[in-house]
Amino acid sequence: MEDREKLVKMDLLRSRFNISYARAREVLEANDWDTVLAAIQLEREQEEVQAEPGGFTEELKVSGKDLVETLKRILHEGNVNRIIVRDPKGVEILNLPLTGAVVFTLILPVLTALGTVVALAMDYTVVVERRY
Repeated sequence: MEDREKLVKMDLLRSRFNISYARAREVLEANDWDTVLAAIQLEREQEEVQAEPGGFTEELKVSGKDLVETLKRILHEGNVNRIIVRDPKGVEILNLPLTGAVVFTLILPVLTALGTVVALAMDYTVVVERRY
């Protein structure tokens, strides 16, 4: 498959599900670049989050300079299933599914890298999916 075809498929999923290129590529690769199967997977993931009993979602508006510290604080609070970071245009730039086995020290390099690429003057939306 040509890179152009892959890019078209990633753009389709990005616009439909408001996800990053990295997430679109990940889902497409897991589904052998079948756009329909990838879309079905993403829809199921969204349904699972919405249907999860004993949980809730909260959205926080955070400035770029406070983003990494806010994410660290959220991780230390615990009871977090997933953290999603969206830029001011609503495009997902980070999607971290968290399980009980995920250790904060494994995520710290991701947060450090994120801190180096975010624009400080921008406001970001942090979506936190929690369980009771």
